[in-house]
Amino acid sequence: MNEDQATLNVLSRIEGRLDEIEIKLDSLRNGNRKSLEWIGMLSEHVRDLDAFREEVRASFEPFCGKLDNIDEVVRILRHATVDISRRVETVERAEALSA
Repeated sequence: MNEDQATLNVLSRIEGRLDEIEIKLDSLRNGNRKSLEWIGMLSEHVRDLDAFREEVRASFEPFCGKLDNIDEVVRILRHATVDISRRVETVERAEALSA
C-alpha cells in the first residue's frame, strides 16, 4: 500500500511537472507566433520604404541633374566675371596712363 501511494505521489508530481512544461511550451509557441507576426509587419514596412525610396530617387534625379547644370553655369559665370574684371582693369589702367 505504501508503495502504491509512493508511486501515485511520484506520478502526480510528474504529471504536474508535465502540465507546467506544456504551459511553458504553449507560452513559447505563442511568443514565436507573435515574433513572426512582427517580423512580417516589419518586412512589409521595409518593402514600402524601399518603394518610397525608389519613387523619391526617380523624382529627384532630374532635379539633381539641373543642380549639376547650375553648378556648371555658376562656374562659367565665375570665370567670365574674372575675365571681365581683368579687362576692365586693363582699360582703366590704359585710361589712367593716357590721362
